[in-house]
Amino acid sequence: MLDAERTKPFGVTLVQAYCYLDEFTEGPISEQKIKMLQQSLDRFRKRGMKILLRFAYERKMNRKGGAKLQRILQHLDQLKPVIERNVDIIFVMQAGFVGAWGEWHNSTNRLEEDHSALAQIMKKILETLPPERATQVRVPKYKKWVLSGQDMSRELCEKEAHGGKPIARIGFHDDGFLAEGTDGGTWPEPPHYAHPKNPEFDYMTRESPYLPIDGELFWADQGGKVDGLDAAKRMCLHHYTSFSLAHSYSEREGKPYSIDDWIHTELTRGQAIRAGLPISRDYFVDGLGRETRRTVFEYIRDHLGYRLEAQTTSFPKTIRPGDILPFEMELVNRGFSVPHNPRPVILTLIREEDMITHTIQGSDPRTWQPHETHETHETHEPHDPGKDSGNAGAGDRSLLHQIQACLPIPKKVSSGWYKIGLWLPDSSKRLEKDPRYAIRLANRDIPWWKDVDNQYGVNILGVIQIQGQTEPV
Repeated sequence: MLDAERTKPFGVTLVQAYCYLDEFTEGPISEQKIKMLQQSLDRFRKRGMKILLRFAYERKMNRKGGAKLQRILQHLDQLKPVIERNVDIIFVMQAGFVGAWGEWHNSTNRLEEDHSALAQIMKKILETLPPERATQVRVPKYKKWVLSGQDMSRELCEKEAHGGKPIARIGFHDDGFLAEGTDGGTWPEPPHYAHPKNPEFDYMTRESPYLPIDGELFWADQGGKVDGLDAAKRMCLHHYTSFSLAHSYSEREGKPYSIDDWIHTELTRGQAIRAGLPISRDYFVDGLGRETRRTVFEYIRDHLGYRLEAQTTSFPKTIRPGDILPFEMELVNRGFSVPHNPRPVILTLIREEDMITHTIQGSDPRTWQPHETHETHETHEPHDPGKDSGNAGAGDRSLLHQIQACLPIPKKVSSGWYKIGLWLPDSSKRLEKDPRYAIRLANRDIPWWKDVDNQYGVNILGVIQIQGQTEPV
């Protein structure tokens, strides 16, 4: 793991956490090991981070030291309590357990050749996680293997996304990103040779809008240098939610590699537009409206996962106690992906330390796709660039999402001016009031509010006056 303080300037909030169990291939996991795992998770929580969690036994490709099927299933039973206690900070638990680095290849007991064994492991993983949490597999075909008896002639569609079925809970982690043409064996042949007739590549393309997608470069550019702009285009196409900052980077490897190149390679507005990448009107200007330099690394950092931007808001300037406050908002998502784990959408009124909150039913951030998918082309009206002053230009494909609410104003409420805000907290009660886990809109001119105890994290959209007589509070 990279040092938290040294990576703070990069905005790192998600960490890949490996837990190796190589000492326990012949018996149960020790209580000391589970205690150490909990201590590590406590440290991540204290730092305000979430994790991509992966368990593994084999640190090399020499087929020595892996566990057999029944031992893996027993270990999952042992790990279930600690996973359940900490699932709020687990973004994704990757499939792991089998083969070198938990990538489901080169395993001691050749479990990757036994699709029935892999299906049992996957079933146990999905039972260990709550239904709203996903896992990830290294290669798209592995998903087909473990679901082979569950009608895999179909693919995940928008209607079934985030619905809790196994097909909606298995994403991908491409650990050979853009390496050797085939992404280090992720697909059977290079997609630029066979696309659009590369079934594995196209399968991931079609499912990626609805699943968490992670990736990493090969160590030390073993698959060749990776161009940063090509990387950004692929991440956009496959809706990447996260990417490793450790691989092929001098911070970890001692000399410069691809990520170092990305950090020093300029990206212009024109290049981004020609590449079909989503950008905001003010992304290439500073707070004073002057043009500013951007790099490919900065662009990838700022667009991995979601990037939500308010476009318009509508609400009355004054209202009386007991009335209904109508509220409308339009936003776009210029990130690569969506917030995949559930999260409430809450309208707030704030005056000093008083807060009125209203959870908006029917608004689900997991559906706020950045642009048209292969399905939305027929079912959604594309966003009109002329309506959005923050648009990149005529080629922008951003979808416009609407939030509507009717907030009842209590009869017993103090009159005065209130800040009106959008609060997007973590769904976990344990993390709900921690602003490090709330979503902050990407708009430069939207203030970020926290109370005197450093709680909440609300996007302030304007002010409204509650006026008139009030009943005694």
